[in-house]
Amino acid sequence: MKLYDDLISEALGLLTPLGLTELPVGENLAAREGDPNELILKRDTAFELGEGSYPSVSVTAVTQSEALVLKDSVVLCGADLDRIKGDCAYARVTLLRTDDILEKGEQAAYARIKRLETQKFRVGAEGYMMRPSAMTNREQVRVSRKAVKSGLRFQGVGNLLVQAYHRDPHVRAVQVIFVTAPQAPYRALDTLADQIAVRTKMLDHALADVSMNCRACEWKPVCDAVEGMKELHQQRMNKEETQ
Repeated sequence: MKLYDDLISEALGLLTPLGLTELPVGENLAAREGDPNELILKRDTAFELGEGSYPSVSVTAVTQSEALVLKDSVVLCGADLDRIKGDCAYARVTLLRTDDILEKGEQAAYARIKRLETQKFRVGAEGYMMRPSAMTNREQVRVSRKAVKSGLRFQGVGNLLVQAYHRDPHVRAVQVIFVTAPQAPYRALDTLADQIAVRTKMLDHALADVSMNCRACEWKPVCDAVEGMKELHQQRMNKEETQ
């Protein structure tokens, strides 16, 4: 499925010129998993990533392309947790290579994508309180002083997330990119996250409109521009012709 491939390429194109550092990956490198509902009080906080006055973005997209996501990787764009001295801007870009999630139909694909998107609400490293928004693309993180002093770094958080996403049997590879660079294009990443959400909603719309009446469809201008949606429509028409 190529539904998000162009947006993934655009996100990588925005970040690569800033300098990306690939961190070690391995099961033994994951941070200790904490309670997803862990509460870190302000007095115990070293700093907050994406604090209210700073940009904060979470982007998640799936692909089948090995060219986009070849292997598991944890990548850093900006300062690591031991070098951050105060509240700052933050983004997390999570790219997931999956098997053919359209194999069992569009309804199953939509459900799998939504389940992968909500994984961020189910996992968190100890001392790393993730507060993703269910209504927007924001994801703020409160990091405890104790965790920083104990050596918590993005490497550990990223490896924990890689393991968590691999609990889904459809996931083949995971790339997690942490962004703290002050000059990073946070607004552009937020726009890409919005576009990803629109395409996911289009997928749900395609499920509801079983007649596939493109002439009357309000999404047609967007759908025509997205190669992945053309593929989806073709599969639907082929299926109807064989029934």
